[in-house]
Amino acid sequence: MVALKGRAIKEFLANRQEAIAAVLIYGPDGGLVRERGDALARSLVADFKDPFNYIELTDADLKEEPGRLGDEITALSFAGGERIVRLRTNGDAAAKPAERLIAGLDGGHLKPNGLVLIEAGELTPRSKLRKTFEGARRAAALPCYADAPADVRAMAVEAAKAEDLRFDDDALDLAVAVLGEDRGISRAEIDKLILYKGPKALRAGPGTIALEDVRASLVDGLGDALDDIAAACADGATGRLSRALQKADAAGASPIGLLRALQRAFSRLRAAQSFIDGGDTAASAMKKLKPPVFFAEQRAFEQRLYKWRQGAKLDMAVRMLIDAELDAKSAAAPQREIVERAALRLSLMADR
Repeated sequence: MVALKGRAIKEFLANRQEAIAAVLIYGPDGGLVRERGDALARSLVADFKDPFNYIELTDADLKEEPGRLGDEITALSFAGGERIVRLRTNGDAAAKPAERLIAGLDGGHLKPNGLVLIEAGELTPRSKLRKTFEGARRAAALPCYADAPADVRAMAVEAAKAEDLRFDDDALDLAVAVLGEDRGISRAEIDKLILYKGPKALRAGPGTIALEDVRASLVDGLGDALDDIAAACADGATGRLSRALQKADAAGASPIGLLRALQRAFSRLRAAQSFIDGGDTAASAMKKLKPPVFFAEQRAFEQRLYKWRQGAKLDMAVRMLIDAELDAKSAAAPQREIVERAALRLSLMADR
């Protein structure tokens, strides 16, 4: 089976094909790799501490016993039911044991009693482990790449819906802007937001996640740091920018999450400027934005509009941020250095 993509992955996670006895989950997003591995494992085994139906192996285990994957997946459980055999490997260290497993499954020599899950980091198209799974009939490969904004949005909406909550539009926009690309971190932050609102077992009925809830739960710490960076860039305050970048790094902000905060801030400035070019005052332009500029932030926002009013400076800023994202997402790119350099260039542009 070739590597699954997009909707096919969601369908597979929701309805595992019984003919598939081994799954390779790989990619740079470690949080998403673990989440998908957990989802597949729980479809067969409810308790990961079950010694009969759930077992975790390491590369060292397979080095000592190369055929152990096949031995474990064909073993019958003392407690009954199917088993999960889970391996977290470093790259192609498990390539040969995996080849042995797949040959036995595809050749009909192994009669599986459950599912083998192999989890790995980023694998190139030349990876032996990846090729083995993509060419197998009874195995599947699930790539896990960094979340796009649409993925984060869908995950947040789905998690909230499960707790009988819905997002206001502006609250969801802010949550997506604050969260980064790592699924594990994003999931933990959304869980924190839901806990802040109260799980459905503790509420009398449906609830709504408002902008103030996102600010109170997610913006403190990480979100504040991202806002400080965007404000320092727009204000041309390089010293403040340096301190904000250090704060964001300490708070665990991802480079792409930082880029999105900058893109959101400068897109709002450009939108307000377009309203002004159309005849609006600065005050009415700020009210037209979605969400509108908060009263306490209006003075600073108007000053930034004044700084960036000349020529096509805002268009140049937005273009620069798009280019920075493209560069940051290139293979083996030093993401943090690219993003921080773009932030510094923006802060220097403010007073030109």
